[in-house]
Amino acid sequence: MSTRFDRLALLETFIRIAERQSLSGAARDLGTSQPSVSRQLAALESRLGAVLFRRTTHDVTLTPDGLALLADARRMLGEWEAIEDRHSEDHELKGTIRVIAPVALGQSLFIRAAARFMKDHRDITIDWRLRDDPIRFAEEGCDCWLKVGPVPDDTLVVRELARVERLVVGTPDCLDRQAGTDLDAMPWLALGPFEGNRIELFDKSGTPKTFPVTPKLASDNIFSVYEATLQGVGIAILPHWFVASDLEVGKLIDVVPSLRAARLPINLALASGTKRPARVEQFCKAIQYWCASNFHSDV
Repeated sequence: MSTRFDRLALLETFIRIAERQSLSGAARDLGTSQPSVSRQLAALESRLGAVLFRRTTHDVTLTPDGLALLADARRMLGEWEAIEDRHSEDHELKGTIRVIAPVALGQSLFIRAAARFMKDHRDITIDWRLRDDPIRFAEEGCDCWLKVGPVPDDTLVVRELARVERLVVGTPDCLDRQAGTDLDAMPWLALGPFEGNRIELFDKSGTPKTFPVTPKLASDNIFSVYEATLQGVGIAILPHWFVASDLEVGKLIDVVPSLRAARLPINLALASGTKRPARVEQFCKAIQYWCASNFHSDV
């Protein structure tokens, strides 16, 4: 296999094996046979003089050499697709965009933006995965990562899309039962990644009010904290966009209007040092525009 096209095909096969952690799974994706995938992998390993995968009867995992190649392979294929986009007579966006989005935003507001993008571009498909935990970008095979809070990877290009207002909320019944109770002695429901055992709020001048709590409920899932809040178990810090409709109808109350939690950034993270396919660039622009339109009051 000596042509540039053949080398790119080998890299695409390698990426599919890495993503599927399976030769047979990669073969199904590529519409070929497992023996063909095995031959292509052997050819690539022979060309590079390196073992790229550890293979057992149960799974296929990347070696250190394979992990190092994965980022380069994705970058090269992305740059090749960008070249095709620039020189193709067909300017319609097509192909798959792989996105990792936060759980709450990903199944509500962000999926609406993605749906609109797919309706506008009928040949686009989206692989939409929801995760709140940090990821290893190069291993995930995603084109972009939408993340609430800081992106813990300084090798990525990060664009801040918005800042989300967060406030303390509770039900009228809960607040009636806790009437006269100091804020730090209230039953707190804590979203683990952001509050834990320490609450930090700020007044309008930016002066912090910080105090320790022993949460009545601690969870890493916003929906669990939200539901417990609706049930009147305690008070919680939740994003304004998440509880806006409940505040409007009085199901939840702004417990301390003079205090707010720190605003959290919504970030878009991309691999650095690469030309991205037009479909990815256009999707990122659409998300950025959508955030500017829908989080204007929170930025």
